[in-house]
Amino acid sequence: MINQRICVIVVAATLVAVLFGPPSARADHKCDPVTDPGWSVVPSHETTGESDSAPYQDGTSGNWFVDRTTTMLPFCNYFDAIGNYSLRSYSLSPRISKEPIGICRAGAGGTSEAIAPYAGPCPPM
Repeated sequence: MINQRICVIVVAATLVAVLFGPPSARADHKCDPVTDPGWSVVPSHETTGESDSAPYQDGTSGNWFVDRTTTMLPFCNYFDAIGNYSLRSYSLSPRISKEPIGICRAGAGGTSEAIAPYAGPCPPM
């Protein structure tokens, strides 16, 4: 009885985190509909990888960037009314996104200063 309560609490906490997590973690994909009574589907994304390119300067402005590549795995999670996870849950093909991230910005007199949370030298070596 206690183990079942713990399981329900863990699943409920997971569902709350998925449903009310940061917007970037919310799913934008479609899952197969649920046809069995008492079952629900919770789409989600899991980050499976993240890497940064070598630093580069935007022209001669003193602004430095890295290209961050993120790999996300879309999931379709199926749960019953009491929170049991179904083996019918599945993942879709990974999605890869790339975006420039500022690490240093131009300062006075041709210098550069770090943009938080980057704590390295500016300009990067």
